[in-house]
Amino acid sequence: MRNRKHFNENDEMTDINISPLIDMVFILLIFFIVTTVFVEEKGMAANTPDPAPKPEDSEQKDRLTLLIKKNGAVFSKIGANQKNIGVGGVRAVVQQEMQREKYPIMINVEKESKVIVYVKVHDDCLLAGAEGITMKVVQGE
Repeated sequence: MRNRKHFNENDEMTDINISPLIDMVFILLIFFIVTTVFVEEKGMAANTPDPAPKPEDSEQKDRLTLLIKKNGAVFSKIGANQKNIGVGGVRAVVQQEMQREKYPIMINVEKESKVIVYVKVHDDCLLAGAEGITMKVVQGE
């Protein structure tokens, strides 16, 4: 016959205390979390444009550009010709240029210029028939 143990009422039941086992598992878990090194995998390289500015076309140089100085003076520049036209002369200059060829107008604004001057110049460009207006902040000359 096989050797079988039978429990009597007099025998004590012994319990296995697993709290030290749980403590050890938590300590190991914390150890592995702290010592794990996460590897950043490199993705695909992005094909970004070159930040170097492209040389301007001769066509771009012949276009009208307006410059608003911080003292409120407005200059028009077509090619190498630059002249002071003031706020009142913007509409006439832009209208004359738009009759020749329609293209967006570039308005360069020096830092610390008054916003009201830009708004007047912008509005006059729109009233004169400019196709679009681009504004760029430039350093004072």
